This record gives sequence, structure tokens and C-alpha cells, in this order.
Amino acid sequence: MVILIGISYLLPNLWKWLEQFNPSIDYRLPYNLSNDYWMFTRWSKYACSNYPVLIIGDSVVWGQYVTMEQTLSHYLNEMEGKNIFANMGVDGIHPAAMLGLIKYYGKAISNKRVILHFNPLWMSSKEHDLRGEEEFRFNHPRLVPQFFPKIACYKASFAQRMSVVTERSFSFSSWINHIRMNYFENMDIQNWTMQNPYKNPLKAITLEIPIPENKPQSKPVTWVERGMKKQDFSWVQVEESFQWNSFMKVIKILKARNNKVFVIIGPFNPYILTEESLIRYNNMKSKMENWLEGNGISYRSISDLPSEYYADASHPLKEGYAKSAEELFATESFRKWLENFKEKKFEK
Repeated sequence: MVILIGISYLLPNLWKWLEQFNPSIDYRLPYNLSNDYWMFTRWSKYACSNYPVLIIGDSVVWGQYVTMEQTLSHYLNEMEGKNIFANMGVDGIHPAAMLGLIKYYGKAISNKRVILHFNPLWMSSKEHDLRGEEEFRFNHPRLVPQFFPKIACYKASFAQRMSVVTERSFSFSSWINHIRMNYFENMDIQNWTMQNPYKNPLKAITLEIPIPENKPQSKPVTWVERGMKKQDFSWVQVEESFQWNSFMKVIKILKARNNKVFVIIGPFNPYILTEESLIRYNNMKSKMENWLEGNGISYRSISDLPSEYYADASHPLKEGYAKSAEELFATESFRKWLENFKEKKFEK
């Protein structure tokens, strides 16, 4: 038993030495590794050692409709004149999942400056807020609370939930998932062998981490060109929102780890909303801003961009990222928040 425990501890650490990880400038996690939380841990450790500022958020931060050189982090670095901002975006990371990601797989994130992005889309309906009663398939179920608080729309079996808890507690389990995703098309070896009877599973392990494809994940056209219609999002009450409550907990964890947090809300596409929905949205946003102000959290709600800068309801195109970066650097509270980090230590 002792030997097995020793092996389960040593293997993941040995793997980090065998599987070289040398992120490029403007690095972002490969899209197909969005659910590889072991890989997120590696990236967060590297970023914490090489960048003074981390930007955490969903595909808005990651850059769904842009290349690596057109993301928010890139334009912020360009304006700063140094590569100090790391793109820690993960596709589909809603606040409830972000809480699990930071709590269990982002423990290295301490004593840093963290820009935390909030995408209001996660509060656009009761379903997206994960408060519906009917089963609702959502992103990153392995990151949300498995037993408490109860998420009624999450219908995983007891065995599945226990498997998730085990993965969080032992790096060996998350490492095994990394091997599956990186080398075996997210299958265990038995199923992969059945699907690929003439391939040698040992040869499949190349010890090479995929390089992020430097292209937009989705076609970079405007929401109008995409044929999107006006949306009457109902929005949820801030006081009742599970996603907003989770986001507040993320802030609390990051601050407890001695991080200095700056929150970005939006930008969100106002042109896609009906008049009534826009009123509800602005009321909701005001309440979020009041909470941040009341709790001494530095923040900026990005101003509305020109309509042609939006790819959909919440994702900017490259021009939108550039304009958002300019707005942040023009914001006094943001510039003040950036002061006094150890530049020499992090110069690249």
C-alpha cells in the first residue's frame, strides 16, 4: 500500500519533467484541453512564476473569436510595453465552475494581481444560473459542488460525484485524466484500444503537449452577420443568483491567498437585448457594482462597444478587445491597482 501511494505521488511529478511545458508569449490553454484541470494547474504555476498579473475568466478572456495576438491580455501587454499579463481564460468557465477551478486546481495563485472577469451571460436565465429543477447540461460539471450546496439540475450519480471528489483530492486522478485527454482522445486505454486496434498505446504517448492553435475558435464575424436576433433575457435577481454567489466566493478565496483582485464586468452587447431586457440587465449590473464598491473591490464595467465590435451577446471581436484594453488603461482605479508590482523580477 505504501509503495502504491508513493508511486501515485511520484508519477505525476515525474511526468512534469518528462512532458516539457514551455509556453509561448500570448499563450492560452489549447481549446481541446479546456477540461484538463491538471494542465490548468501546470499553466497557473508557470504563469505565477513568470507574470505578475493573471487574467481569469471564460472564453471572453480566452478569446473565442480571435487569435492569440488579438486577446485582451495581448492588448494589455502591448499597452504596458511588457509581457506582464497572462491569459488564464478557460472556455465555458462559469462562476460556479471557476470556484472549483481556483479552489482545487489553482492553489498556486497567491500573492498575485488577478484580473477577474465576470460574464453577465451566466445570469441571463434561471437555467444558466443553475437553479432550474429539470436536468440541464452545463459546462465543467466536475468543478461544481458535488453534494453541497445541492444543484438540482445536476443529475450525476453518486459514483460519478465520488469520482470527482477523488480527483480533487489526489493529483494522480487528475493526471490520469490529463493522459486520457492529451493522448487517448479522452478515452481510457481499454476503449481507445478497441477503437484503434492496430495502434500501439505506448506510441500514442508522445510526451508533447499540444500547441494552442493560433486561430479563432469560431468565425470572427459580427452578431448581425451571424444572423442573431434580439434577445429577451429574463436575468436573475442578484440576491438569489447562484452564479453571482459563486463569483463572490471566488473573490474571497483569492483575497484569502493574498491576491489583489480587480474585477471586470462585460463588455456585454446591449444591442442584442430588447428594451425591457436591457433595463433588467442594467439594474442587475448596478447591484453587482454596488456590492463590489461596498466590499472595497476595485472594478470596471466596460463601456458599451460599437455594435460591429460584438461577435455575439458577450464576446468582442479583436477591435472590441483593443478598445477594452484602452479603456482599462485610461481608468484611474486600474492604473492605481497596477502600481508597485516587482517589475524587475518578472521582466521577460
